[in-house]
Order: sequence, then C-alpha cells, then structure tokens
Amino acid sequence: MKKILIFSYFFTPCNLTASQRALGWVKYLHKFGYYPTMITRNWDVEIKEQKDISKMSGQSIIHEKYDTHEVYYLPYKGNLRDKLFSKYGEKYSFVRKTLSLIELIGSNYSNIFIPFSQIYFFSKQLVAKNNFKALIITANPFILFRFGYLLNKKFNIPWIADYRDDWSTSELTDKNGALNKLLHILDCRSEKKWIKNAKFITSVSPSYTNKISNFTGVKGEILYNGFFEEEYKDIDPKPLFKEITLTYNGTLYATQNVEIFIEGFKKAIKYLKGSSKKLRLYFPGLDFKPDQGKRIRNLLKGYEDFYIITDRISRNEVLKIQQKSHALLMFPHNNIKGIPSSKLYEYLGLRKPILVSPSDHDILEKTLLETNSGKVCNASEEVFNFLLMLVSNYAKNIEEFSFENRLLYSRKEQTKKLAQLLDSID
Repeated sequence: MKKILIFSYFFTPCNLTASQRALGWVKYLHKFGYYPTMITRNWDVEIKEQKDISKMSGQSIIHEKYDTHEVYYLPYKGNLRDKLFSKYGEKYSFVRKTLSLIELIGSNYSNIFIPFSQIYFFSKQLVAKNNFKALIITANPFILFRFGYLLNKKFNIPWIADYRDDWSTSELTDKNGALNKLLHILDCRSEKKWIKNAKFITSVSPSYTNKISNFTGVKGEILYNGFFEEEYKDIDPKPLFKEITLTYNGTLYATQNVEIFIEGFKKAIKYLKGSSKKLRLYFPGLDFKPDQGKRIRNLLKGYEDFYIITDRISRNEVLKIQQKSHALLMFPHNNIKGIPSSKLYEYLGLRKPILVSPSDHDILEKTLLETNSGKVCNASEEVFNFLLMLVSNYAKNIEEFSFENRLLYSRKEQTKKLAQLLDSID
C-alpha cells in the first residue's frame, strides 16, 4: 500500500463533529490502496464546554499502529491565549484577540508562536525517514496549512489543503472593528501565501470549493462530509417517541434563521390544542452555546411544555434521540450558500424525514431533492402544513420519503473520491 500522511487537529477520541472527517479517511483509505499515518494532538480531555478544547492534554507521544493505519497523538500544552480561554471562557476577549493577532503575525516568521507546532517538528522527522506519496491537511485550525507549505518547500512533498469551512472568504467571520479588520487582512495574506504550493484544495460543497479555489488560485475538488454507513445499518427507525418529535442536533449560530420554523411550529401547536397528538422540539447540545439556548427559549416563551434543550451530550445519546424522532431539522444561514453541516449526512444515515427551513437555494435543497429525503419550507404556513402532514402520516403509518441515492454520501464513497484524487498525483 502507498503511504500518505494526514494532519488533523481534531481526531477520535475527540467527540466533536470535526473529528469525523479525517476518521473516515483513516478508516477506509486502505480499501483503495493507501496506508495513512495520522498526526493529531492528544485528546484526553472530554469536551463538555467550548473552553475544554483549549485545555492542556497528554504528557508524552502516543503511537497506535494497526494493519490499516497508524496514529500519533502529540501532547498539547497550549499558549497563554488557550490558558485564558480554558480558565475564564469568553471573558477577556479583547486580550485573547490581541494574543491571536500576535500569534498570527508571528506565525508568518516562526512556528514557536503556534501552540501545536510540535505537529510540524515531529512530522518533519517522519517525512525525512518515510516515502510518503502525499500529505493531506484538514483544517481548521487554518494555521495547519503553514506546515504543508513548509514541508513542501523542504521536501517537495505534494500536499492537499482540505477545508471543512472556508477561511478568509468566510461570510460568518466578524469583520467589524479595527482589530477584526486587521486580523482579516492578515488571514487573507497568510492563506494566499500558504496555499499557493498545494496540489489541490478540497472542501465540503460546490460553493465553498469554487470560492476558495478562485481566491487562492489552486484547483479545487469537492469532498462531501458523509456518514458512516455501518453505524446505521442495524438502526431500526422505530419505536418512536410518544410525542411527534422534531430534533435539531448541536449548536446554532446567529446567522441561522429559525424564526420561520418556530412561527409555523407555534401555529401547529395551537391548531392541535385539545388533540391527542402532541408536538415537541428537541435541541440536544444547544446549550453548548448558551446565547443560542437563550434565543430559542425567548422565541418559545409560553411554550415551555413543548421543547427540550440540553447541554452537550454524547454522540450515542444524540443518535438515540434522533432515531426516536419523527423528523430532523436543518436551518440554513441567512443569504449564505455552501454550508451543508455534517448533521445533514447524519440525518441521511438515519433515514429520517428532513425539514429544511428556509431554503438555502443551494446544497441543502439539492441534496434533499436528489435523495428524496425531506421537505423545504420557506414560510411558516408551509412549516405548519408539513407538521400536520407528519402527524397524519404517523397516524396512518405512511412513509413519505424514499431516501434514494443516500449512499452516494457515505464517508466510504467520499474517501473513494479522495483516493482517486491521490491517484492523480504524480
């Protein structure tokens, strides 16, 4: 098998969704003739709150070797910014942004400013001793791309810059204020500099891929996130919750429009008042970002009996909640295309009806149409009608959606596309 090197800051046992992308590659690449060596940071810390990501973890290098792949877990010590965040959370944000600025400027000249620079120094030794066909770096953190740039310059190793999200082209980044504007200018310069010697860029949607490719001038290829087919093979879509339950898994962002759905949901509750059928919303993990938990509670004031919000819980627990739900929810970002979210593919794996509200006029709507897996609702009245249909279909045991072509979005299928990309590298 041909050897390749992969960098991913997030990797199992990290319980964040970001770790799933590289895990899929490591899990399946051997089926297509590649033996991956993964380098990541130590994840002895369980992630319950956002600040846990910045905590120190591990004392020494851990090496796990298997027939199909190997993994190096490197100790994570963090820097002053990480220590402030892990101890005080969102406090002292200006100090942390100032430290980020120093790190960003300094990282253009030296790796000592990067808190996980050990990934570079350790990988340099590995590349010198091994004949790796290529290097794949999946980000964020985007500063990882600097390591690909440097390793290519030193060893001429071909590398692929994989974007789970876009970087300086992102419409979700706050660019208001002098400090944010300066950070953005530096991000733009760093991205163009570090990506210029990459063989390809890859990203999770056509919109992202085209946008990043046009900005960097590097050829782009699409690699969707996907789902682990075997995790859902034996899942029984029933039994369901007693209440007609719609679930949204994970965090929300201020740019996501939930108001149309909530308005339709409240209309349906009023219409069904006195009926034996009760609607319910489930938001597992929403309180991971307390401001968004507060937002939903304000929108549903007076409807406290009809929703559940939790702190971050384990993925297995979330899957059980989704498995017992009658439908699953997606809320696109306002006027922003190309953000499918990993949960879309998890929903396809579960074969549960998906409600997208409102349409993104992009990858979410396209995927639903291609797989016949759900409904797009652009107005509260459409949401209201969908919910009544859900209630009626459940009472009559009617299956509305077929979920055809869903296996095109399995992580195995997407890893096959990555292997074909690797095959094309001379």
